[in-house]
Amino acid sequence: MLSCLLLTALVGCLAVAGSPNANAFIDLNLPGWSAVLPDPFSITFDENGHATYVQNGLPTVHTLTGTLEFDPTLSVGSVPVRVLTYALPEPVVAGTVIILEPVVDGGGTTDVLRFTDASGKLTGVTDPATTIMIYYSDLPELGEVTQLADTGFPSNLGAGTVIIGPTEIGPEGNNHFDYIPGAPYPANNEYHGISDVPITPPVPEPASLTLLLGALAAFGLAGRRRTRETA
Repeated sequence: MLSCLLLTALVGCLAVAGSPNANAFIDLNLPGWSAVLPDPFSITFDENGHATYVQNGLPTVHTLTGTLEFDPTLSVGSVPVRVLTYALPEPVVAGTVIILEPVVDGGGTTDVLRFTDASGKLTGVTDPATTIMIYYSDLPELGEVTQLADTGFPSNLGAGTVIIGPTEIGPEGNNHFDYIPGAPYPANNEYHGISDVPITPPVPEPASLTLLLGALAAFGLAGRRRTRETA
């Protein structure tokens, strides 16, 4: 009889541990971990404020726009810095994730994700109403086009909860990373960052294009006249 009771209790514990709500009571202390499971999201974002996300395993795609806001995580007295900030749809575990550059490209830190809220907390769970993700990228090298995230890394990079995250994938100029705190979506949140944003040359406006073609035609006629006079 006692064996049956113990077996029943063990099965019950396993059922609870495997239930969708179980992770809501597990504090893995991983930055970005969903604090309100089962309600995960998967977000794709880049260095210029473009982002989309899906939530709860549903097919609906939501659009997010990242903006430059003052960094709330810097200590009092620090020089105010505007950084690329994305408002997240739900509270998460606060903290910092360091994204590494491949060794073949030099290694070291290339990007940083920081999960926080309006109060600037870097540990514990964020405020649901003001949860944000800050995307920092290294300063642009000579000749590179500056992206919104290219503000360099925070002066207090080691503050609060800090972990080493994934390494970038792909060649320089076309790379990305996937940060998965604990379990892939839809078991928990997933962050797909596009580290380098391809730059498309601007298309000339119709009026500008007409002026350009007219100028080229004028130069062509002038060249033909000089050729005839020389002949």
